Amino acid sequence: MPPAPLPQQLAELSELLGRMCTAAAGALNRATTALLECRERLAEQVIAGDAAIDALRAQVEDLAGDALLFHSPVAGDLRAVVASIRAVSDIERMGDLALHIAEVVRMRCPNPALPVEVQPAFAEMGKVAVQLALKAAEVARTRNVILAAELDADDDAMDVLHHGMMEVLMDEHWPHGIPAAVDVTLLARYYERFADHAVVVARETVYAVTGQEPDALPI
Repeated sequence: MPPAPLPQQLAELSELLGRMCTAAAGALNRATTALLECRERLAEQVIAGDAAIDALRAQVEDLAGDALLFHSPVAGDLRAVVASIRAVSDIERMGDLALHIAEVVRMRCPNPALPVEVQPAFAEMGKVAVQLALKAAEVARTRNVILAAELDADDDAMDVLHHGMMEVLMDEHWPHGIPAAVDVTLLARYYERFADHAVVVARETVYAVTGQEPDALPI
């Protein structure tokens, strides 16, 4: 069976990347709910669902390989294929980070993984991270360069939240002991890294479309 035309393959790559970002956003949303509400069964669903994100990565890599093998793309088309290969690893990592959050929930249940006073900050980190992933999904599907460039600024909100959490942990009056501090530190890092990977996906899209990094664009 002959391969699909290159434009069709490129469109399918964009759609698959968008589906992966959306799946990662859903996984993080469920993991955050499980974290805040100590719902072990929901955490188990996140862990089991990671295989679907891995399967989407395999589809992207197979399709990108076919595009390179059968069509020998050049210029912008080549950048699009290479950017897809690079971005897919970041999106898979986003899914892995949601899985890690769910694993902490499973490990700590029936006890909550978070002290009550930091739960609102984690709820906000979850909200910001999910929004970034959904925006990255739209960028992957539409290849909207302006929207992609916005994600760098959007990520600033996560950086502020992460910095604030570190200040809470460094307070000499932290009352919850070292094990809780370790959990909070790791969990905050997972959310920050999730957001960072979403930004990288958008930056790969900018490069694929323009051949430039977002910082070099006059927008």
